[in-house]
Amino acid sequence: MRAVFALGGSVIMPKDGASVEKIKEYAETFKKIKDLGHDVCIVVGGGWTARNYISVARELKANESFCDEIGIMATRMNSMLLIAALGDYAMKKVPTSFQEAETILNMGKIVVMGGTHPAHTTDAVAASLAEFIDADLLIIATNVDGVYDKDPNKYADAKKLTKITTKELVDLTISASIKAGSSGVVDPLASKIIDRAKMRAVVVKGVPEEILKAVIGGHNGTVIEPEE
Repeated sequence: MRAVFALGGSVIMPKDGASVEKIKEYAETFKKIKDLGHDVCIVVGGGWTARNYISVARELKANESFCDEIGIMATRMNSMLLIAALGDYAMKKVPTSFQEAETILNMGKIVVMGGTHPAHTTDAVAASLAEFIDADLLIIATNVDGVYDKDPNKYADAKKLTKITTKELVDLTISASIKAGSSGVVDPLASKIIDRAKMRAVVVKGVPEEILKAVIGGHNGTVIEPEE
């Protein structure tokens, strides 16, 4: 199977800083998936590094496109940390295009990359990459354990959805923000790409065991499938 993972930046770079041991755990998980015979691409988010720098840039009156460029740099820095932990499983290079990513993938290596263009979150990059390389599955590993009918951080009665269609995902996410550094379970552009490509996807809590189960089965997240 060819799988693309959107790994939330808060997983690699949370507010309290990076944990070497946690990054190693994620690297070992991706190595296991690779050793099971799967092709692996990982798109890493910017996390606290991106949000912190973007916040300062806004105070300095930087526009959103400029802030996006700062966020892209942060995603690539986070990618390099994961590449360091993966060792020989990955190339010591963060691809900046899908063509570069596919070349690395075809060399039998794990691809680790960050953002590519302003106004594109790493979720959208991951969805676009999955479409470009004809991936079998997109796994969105985030700080929430699935897709809810409304924001579970704001509403106590939010209901978790275990299975939805790609069109239902678009309807749920269409009003989400696209500002630099914004974070949601799935952003609206990514949702539209997933729907356009008729892509199979899952949203899981961004912990190593759930990431592995997203591939081998038994995860506790949300399954997203195109309509028949």
